[in-house]
Amino acid sequence: MARIPLWVNAGSRRDAIDWDPWRKRWVVACREPPSGGKANRAVAVLVAERLGIPLSSIHWIRAGSSHAKMLRADGITDADAARRLSAHRTMSGSPETPGG
Repeated sequence: MARIPLWVNAGSRRDAIDWDPWRKRWVVACREPPSGGKANRAVAVLVAERLGIPLSSIHWIRAGSSHAKMLRADGITDADAARRLSAHRTMSGSPETPGG
């Protein structure tokens, strides 16, 4: 089971993901607005796709209206999640990756 710390930017122009070494979190941008849980749902779908696991394996540990969130991904390790998400980085961030 992987625990995935996130910083979510809802209402962005595109869906994207990158590692933020300062926050020590994955920054996820999604097009959905931050209302009615739409952004949280879109983030869960995006992360599941990037991890290559079914959406049913993704569970919110901490969501709510804050930018800082935490997901749990069943069936993979923290290291595997970091490796898979790093392969799908789409923003212009630091070359540093989690644990690096």
